Amino acid sequence: MASSYSPLSSILKSSALNVPNKKLTQPLQVRFDSLVTIDVVSILKDYIEGRNDVKYSQLLNLKNDPNVNDAFLLLILQQINNAISLLVPKVEQFVYALLNISWTTRPPAVLDEYLSFVQTLVSAHTYYCKPVVKMLVSNLTLNPDTELATRHVHDLLRRILELIPLSQRIVLDCLNDGFPYIGSGCAEQVNYVRNLLVFAEYHVNARSYILNIITGRMIKLDSRVPIEDLLKSFGLTINLDTSVNNQAVQTLDEMMKVMFELCKAKCQSEWDVHRSFYYDMYSAFESLILPAVGIHHVHYLMFYICSTKPVLYETYIERLWTMFQNPSSPLNIRKSSADYLASFLGKAAFVPMKVVNFCLERVCKWIHAYLDRQVKGEGVAVFKIRAHAAFYAACHIPFYVVAARHHDYLGNKKLLTELQALDLTRIVSSSLNPLRYCHATTVRQFAESASHLQVVFCHTIMIRNQRVCLPEAATDTFVMETEYPFEKYLLHMSMNFVSTLVIDKPIGRDDSLYDSDQVMEELLSESPRVGGFMHHFLG
Repeated sequence: MASSYSPLSSILKSSALNVPNKKLTQPLQVRFDSLVTIDVVSILKDYIEGRNDVKYSQLLNLKNDPNVNDAFLLLILQQINNAISLLVPKVEQFVYALLNISWTTRPPAVLDEYLSFVQTLVSAHTYYCKPVVKMLVSNLTLNPDTELATRHVHDLLRRILELIPLSQRIVLDCLNDGFPYIGSGCAEQVNYVRNLLVFAEYHVNARSYILNIITGRMIKLDSRVPIEDLLKSFGLTINLDTSVNNQAVQTLDEMMKVMFELCKAKCQSEWDVHRSFYYDMYSAFESLILPAVGIHHVHYLMFYICSTKPVLYETYIERLWTMFQNPSSPLNIRKSSADYLASFLGKAAFVPMKVVNFCLERVCKWIHAYLDRQVKGEGVAVFKIRAHAAFYAACHIPFYVVAARHHDYLGNKKLLTELQALDLTRIVSSSLNPLRYCHATTVRQFAESASHLQVVFCHTIMIRNQRVCLPEAATDTFVMETEYPFEKYLLHMSMNFVSTLVIDKPIGRDDSLYDSDQVMEELLSESPRVGGFMHHFLG
């Protein structure tokens, strides 16, 4: 079988180089014979000194056989580990071939030699740090609880960070870029998340960055499935193998379960750990979740964390309100802050009513101050509706909270007295007409609750808004759309973490004898038709 073409030909079981006149239609597939002795050190020295390129080229056939047999691989590794200084940049293709070899299921002797090679390589040649880290990260789709290889990967990553402190940026970038494709299997993505969290445990300084990576992926998954599909599947058995959307639901659900378990463990730790984790998660919330649209579940992680201590939900509320009040904040952030604040106050079962009323007092005080500036002529003209978007966003907060907490207010004289002191009548009857430009469903639910609680009566204004005749050219069709993020949690496997924390009661008046549509029809039939553009604003 040996050929005069090359002294290395004898170590190949079969090679296209030994078959004359054979057309190479496929990449060269190589199988190395474990019984042949090969002097890798001499081959590398000859190539580096420019004496023999052919043997080195044949040695590179390793990259075509990542499953090379154990004995031959052990032979090469033993020689290389004793001559690691030879692995200069000129022989980087040989190094890449070794890094491409499948090693996670090798026998202990080969595995130990390979791990020693990787660690020694990075220690002696920092040039190879990035390809080594990329190779290690590519194995983080294995289950960290059952696969021994993941333990070796984390040991090597920890060692690299200790040996080369400046490698942190490389490691973090590789962890970010190495996340499996969003359409890949559920197990791969969830295992990767688990391994990221393991990494964050021994490299605490990177925890905030790791949480951002995970949150970013969950936001993408959360936005892939329309809420309508989730609502249809709620309470039903889903065939999770039939559609991409359902695969996204399953993956997101598994990730949320992993993250909830992490939140539970951290929130049961000592206060320093608990508080630090809260701030890391809030950083991810403010930078990634708050600006996002079309998501329905990822933000429940913050909801769960806030439920663990009063100081945390008080801090969360304060931060949302501060962002809303800041006039330099982008309008979408101010509006999103108002939506989260309204939904949190309305749906968080762990937030007591005294805190809810205190927050409503602050919100209404801001709204009244805004109206005072309008009365003094210091604000934007009334007919420039879009310029008052922040005002309408603020109005959604008392409107939604009163409707969502209807059952808590009902029959409680103290709470009702505090609610009446907010002077909601002035807000709804103001020239800015929030009942017209706020979200229609929220307005209807608020009107039902407010009239039932006898706090303010809105139907007359709502009828006037429906009957008003405006010239088409002068009509501003702007209506403030809104999303209340804590309406309902729809993921089955992770639902038990938050099901008891969310108020699961109908929003608005829950009275079988009360028909809102019938009330509006009766009022419409009794109300005279109103006309005129100025009449709409001046009342």
